[in-house]
Parts: sequence; C-alpha cells; structure tokens
Amino acid sequence: MIMPTRKLAAVLSADIVGYSKLMGKDETGTLAALRELRKTTFEPLIIENNGHVVKRMGDGWLVEFVSIVDAVKCAIDVQELLMDHEIIKLRIGIHVGDIVHEDEDIFGDGVNIASRLQEKAKPGGVAVSAFAHNSLDALTRKNFESIGLTQLKNIDQKIEIFNWSNCVLATKKSPQRSERPLLIVLPFSENSGPTSNAFLAEGLTDAVITGLSRFSWFTTLPRYTTYQYTGKAVNVDQLQLDHSVNYILEAGMRTSGNRIRINVQLLDVDNRQPLWSDQIDDFIDDPFMLEDNVTHTILSELTTRLLGAEERRVFIGTDGSAWDLMMQGRRLLWRINEIDTERAQELFFQAINLDLHSGIGQSDLAWTYFFQRLFGWGQDYEQVTEKAIAAGKKAMIADDQDAYAFAAAATSRTLVSEGKYAAQLARRAIDLNCNLASGYVVLAMSLLQTGDSEQAIRQLDTAFELSPRDPMRSIMLGARGIHYLLLGRIDDMMTTAELLTHEFPDMPTGWRQLAAAYAGAGRLEDAKHIIYSQVLRLMPGHTATEAGRQLPFGNNESARQLWVDLLVKAGLPK
Repeated sequence: MIMPTRKLAAVLSADIVGYSKLMGKDETGTLAALRELRKTTFEPLIIENNGHVVKRMGDGWLVEFVSIVDAVKCAIDVQELLMDHEIIKLRIGIHVGDIVHEDEDIFGDGVNIASRLQEKAKPGGVAVSAFAHNSLDALTRKNFESIGLTQLKNIDQKIEIFNWSNCVLATKKSPQRSERPLLIVLPFSENSGPTSNAFLAEGLTDAVITGLSRFSWFTTLPRYTTYQYTGKAVNVDQLQLDHSVNYILEAGMRTSGNRIRINVQLLDVDNRQPLWSDQIDDFIDDPFMLEDNVTHTILSELTTRLLGAEERRVFIGTDGSAWDLMMQGRRLLWRINEIDTERAQELFFQAINLDLHSGIGQSDLAWTYFFQRLFGWGQDYEQVTEKAIAAGKKAMIADDQDAYAFAAAATSRTLVSEGKYAAQLARRAIDLNCNLASGYVVLAMSLLQTGDSEQAIRQLDTAFELSPRDPMRSIMLGARGIHYLLLGRIDDMMTTAELLTHEFPDMPTGWRQLAAAYAGAGRLEDAKHIIYSQVLRLMPGHTATEAGRQLPFGNNESARQLWVDLLVKAGLPK
C-alpha cells in the first residue's frame, strides 16, 4: 500500500456527453471512436501539456496537472479538435485545489469540485472555477464567461463558474493558407527602469530571430521588420493586418545585478490562444552565453509547439493546399505504425504533386520509406531503400540550405551501408542548424555502422536536450537502446525499452528491444512473453534474421549478430 500524500494540483475531469445513449445506439462504433480519441487526441495532448492520467473511466478521465495553464490549454486543444466529431462530445471541468494520492487514485476537494464543474460545462465546453480562472493570463481569461455563483452538489460554498464554449471558436476558424506559417519575434521589452539594458534586449532578439530563421517549417519575419515595434504597444489585430502573421513570439525581461528574468510567450494569432509560455532565469556575466542559453530554451519548445498547432489546425479543416497536406501527413507520420505510415505517404505524394519543389514533403516522404524498411512494411527491401534515397536526394536539391533535408538524406543512406557518408550529411545538417534535433539523431544512427556508440550516446543526449518533446522521440529512444546494447549496458537498454513501450505501445521497436534486454539479463520467461504477446502481434511471422536485416547496421556484422542472437535467445524464430 502506498502511503497517502497531499499536495496542491490542477485537476481536470472529462466526461463523454450521452455515453449510455451512444452505447445503446451503436456500441461498436462508440467504442471504436473512444479508442481512437484516447489514442490520437486526448491522451497525446495530456502528455504534450505535462499532464498525468490518474484514472480512466468508461466514459471519462481524471487528469492531474502541475500547472493550471497547462490544464486549460489541454482542455481547449481537445475541444477544438473534437468540434466536428460525429460521435464524441466532451464536457470538461477544471479546478485547482488540495488532492490526496492514495493507492494510484486521487481524492480531495480538488477532485470533487472539478467533477461537479464538469457537470456544469456545455457539450464541447470547459468550465473552470474562479480560482482557476484568476490564475490564467488576461488573453485566455477573455475567452471565458462567468455564469455567476453556483451551488454545486455536495459542495458547501457557492463557487463562481467561468465557461468556455467552442461555439465562439466556430466563428473564428483559422483562415486557410497555402504556404508555411509566418512568425514574428517582437523586440524583447526591457522593464528594469533606470538599469536599462536595451543593448542586451536587442542582442537576445537578434539571436532568437537568427536561430528561428534556420528552420524550414516556418517563415520568420526579418529583424528590420521586427524592430519598428521596439518600445511600442502592439495591437494583435493590426499586426495580423499589416503582415498576415500566424504566430507571435513576445518576451519581457528584467535585470537585477547580474541576474536576468525573461518571460516569454508564443501566441496563435488566428484564435488568440497562447501556445506556450515560460520563465527563463539566467546570469548576464557572459552576454554571448546568455544569448545561446535563451535561444536554446526558446527553440527547444517553440518548434515543437508550432508544428503541433499546425497539425491540429489542419485536423479541424483544410483547403487541400500543399502545406496543409504536409501537415496532415506529419500528424500521421510520427505515430509509426503501418497503416498511418501508408496514409502519410499518400498525403506527401499529393503535397509534392501540388508543389514539385517541396523539400519538406520529400524529406518526410524519405522517412516513410525508412520506417517501411525498418519494420518490414514494404514488399521489397531494395525497392523501398532506393525510394528513400531518391526522396532524400530530391529534398537536398529542392533546398541546399535546409538542414532537415540533409538529415532526411542521411537517414536514407544508413540503409545501404554508407555510414560515413550518412555521418557527413548529418554533420552538414548540424552545421546548417545546430538547434535541429534530427541532425544529431541521424548522426547517432550513422555511428551504428562505425561502432562508435559512446559518441552516439552523446549525440542523442544533445538531441534530447534540444527537443525533449520532439515528434522523433520514439526514434531517439530506439537509437539510444541499440547503442546501450552495443556498449553492454543491458540495464540501461531495458529502462529505455520500457519507456519506449509505455509511450509508443504500437511501435515494434520498444518491444523487440525489451525482449532482447530481458534475454541479455537472463530473464528468459519474460523475454518469451514479450515476443509472443507483443512482437509477433505487431509483426506476424517476424524472425530474428529479418530483424537483423532491417536495422541499419551496415557492415557492422558483429553488432548485427549480437542483436540477432539475443532475439533468438528471447524466443523469436531465427
């Protein structure tokens, strides 16, 4: 029994509207829709917003967040995505209060009030308490309307309730666009009064703009456009009218002695919702190091948040443009299962046909072929490999300054025993954009062929540091697990594989590595159970020889044989 622990937390309670009626009308269809919701929408967004599912009920969830901002953002993201869902509608309630953890469950006023608030939410809406509402920023608070003091069932005192409803959002749907999104970085505001460090604010603004300009997934307005807003109050509507921007990054800084505090926020202009905010504390003894640290912190979050917002936007609706098709494809690509990979591939083909010079489309297409080769989803290994290489070449030709294109091309080259060339391409990607996590990931993959696993682990550590919530996280974990194996670090491989299976249960990589790690640790019964219950479920008829052929070991035959032998020992047919 786990001893009870008490703390303050944000609690989200979600319930499916009319669940019993839906089940009575179409049980099979309702359960299928619920499984899809859990897998692709609700629970991924909880993870993205730093939440933890405490309890799953048949018709709802109880979720704990450290931050009320994260809880509300998660709720609104979910409701936006479900706006046009044909079956599922949710009511969501959120409150901040005391909770008690006991035996993998939570209790307390925070839970009770959140559950009662959920009952007061409109279908497709979010209801929050006044305490939670007061904790939000001014822009988010404007999207909630008070329904006054309300007596909740079994709650002693009346509580003021604020409602958010997507009926308002429906009139504010994002305008369709055919090009990559446009981002503006407003000049960092300096709020330290007489100890003004305007030169430092300017340097930080320049550093962030320069770092963002190296990413091909969005366009960043140049500094000469940005600096006309120095020291001015900016009207978002006017900014959108003047420059058609889709996202705004703004930051304010204060200094005291040798310390600096920077508050930063990324705003989605189309729906006026903050996508991300953070507080950065640092020292100003070395301005250049400060610029590097701040740029790293912002870029590690901003790129993932922005791409996630674009993928959610096209999930709601698209005009079929090349960019929207690519974002639809990316939403499927990193789920890494056979069906979604094929669907993503089709969308990338459509995008490329609309935009023949689309380097991003070719890069992502190369990744689909890599997955088909890695997991045996293609009918012909050689043919799939050739297609991956061709897509990588076209990506580099389309834009010889696109770091992501070189990373994709390097990935394809790991499939044909060209580890040294793949490493060259990966290093070129890093030279073009030292903040691109995929460059370091692919470099680590190429080192699988040269046997330098110690260096590979260092490259992967850099990738995780740059982008801890990167869409490529599953590939990062998988590469780390294999390199741990080659270093003889079986316990570390096991820990990594367990994490991978927990986060990506439908991806074969984690299960194969977990079985191999169990075999390496002498836990043969556990290894065999994983092989028969998971690996062969996801890959019927799979063999150890095939697994050795699929991974990009190149000419590193000793590594390949170690992998094959462990899988055979785990119970996978040779």
